[in-house]
Amino acid sequence: MIKNNENLLSLYVHWPYCESKCPYCDFNSHVNETIEIKKWIKSYKNQMTSMKNELVKRNISFKNLNTIFFGGGTPSLMPVEIVESIITLSDHIFGFCNDIEISLEANPSSYDSKRFKNFNRAGVNRLSIGVQSLNNKYLEFLGRLHKIEDIEISLKDASNTYENISVDFMYAFHGQNLNDWSNELKSFLNANNLQHLSLYQLTIEEGTKFFKDHKNGLINIIDNDTAAEFYKISNELLNDYSFYNYEVSNYAKSGFKCRHNLNYWNSENWIGIGPGAYGRLWTSDLYKNRIEYQNYKNPKTWLSKNLYQTEFEKITSLNNYVSDTDTLSMGLRLYDGINISKLSNKSIINSNSLKVLQDKNIVSFKNDILKVNKKHMLKLNSILNYLINS
Repeated sequence: MIKNNENLLSLYVHWPYCESKCPYCDFNSHVNETIEIKKWIKSYKNQMTSMKNELVKRNISFKNLNTIFFGGGTPSLMPVEIVESIITLSDHIFGFCNDIEISLEANPSSYDSKRFKNFNRAGVNRLSIGVQSLNNKYLEFLGRLHKIEDIEISLKDASNTYENISVDFMYAFHGQNLNDWSNELKSFLNANNLQHLSLYQLTIEEGTKFFKDHKNGLINIIDNDTAAEFYKISNELLNDYSFYNYEVSNYAKSGFKCRHNLNYWNSENWIGIGPGAYGRLWTSDLYKNRIEYQNYKNPKTWLSKNLYQTEFEKITSLNNYVSDTDTLSMGLRLYDGINISKLSNKSIINSNSLKVLQDKNIVSFKNDILKVNKKHMLKLNSILNYLINS
């Protein structure tokens, strides 16, 4: 039995449908189709019940659900009945912490004020809106279906219902002007009272339309120096508006860090339900043995495997090296760093490499807390590789 009775447990709910497929997206998303609501509710319920049985069978203790996150796809397209049923059932199956955070992703092109209110009545208390850009030309380039006016209307309606609103942006991409971005972001922050922002520099992922376009020479990747300048100016501007980095791509006002994502970055337990979702649970001794549960990606396959009983596509026991690498790579994303007591084998960190990075003031290491110094966060992947593989 894990002795710590305060272990955090999160629930991730994947909704696989969108209005259209964005050219940069490599997530498990599909163009919206007709669905049978009762079958989806039953399948989600079966998965939650099965995972509760796994927790009991593997003697994993936890103190109710800490967070729920509806991701996708486009969860704002979900029938409210499904969202409400999942929240009610998850409370019955797992129990809720008193201050549970329940987030739902939304797009400005697939919302209406009534749905925002109905999601809130169902229990959603945090909204994450995929704005992505503040320029119609760039929105078109990114394949988004909304316009600037849709962003303004959706945020106004959301703020009438929710006290915790996050916005997602993509920036530092081919053709984007740095001054445009800076001016647009500043105007946006002046006009809106938000609590959280996620800023992701565009990466070209294999299997996407942008990957094909890049391969065919139609779009370019900006150079590292330009990307660093975008990052630097964004940080400075957001800090001026009381948004502070707590993770390499995430900014929050005081008290509004995304607790669900913190569970990922801190390598806590989470359950993943829905097509393509995956979950990870620590078993026996905390931070020693970890199991990954991977769902079928195709929505119809997922339904057929979960409508009457639960079947995962793959259940994997992760070895210590894989778990430690993941724990380290996720933890170093946080500006507070990682406590290396979470590593089952601390020697995964090359001591000579660590000393070199400390001497260059790239990382700091004190009282078992290892963290990357702020100005070097953009080099995180190369720092991690140097620490582990040197």
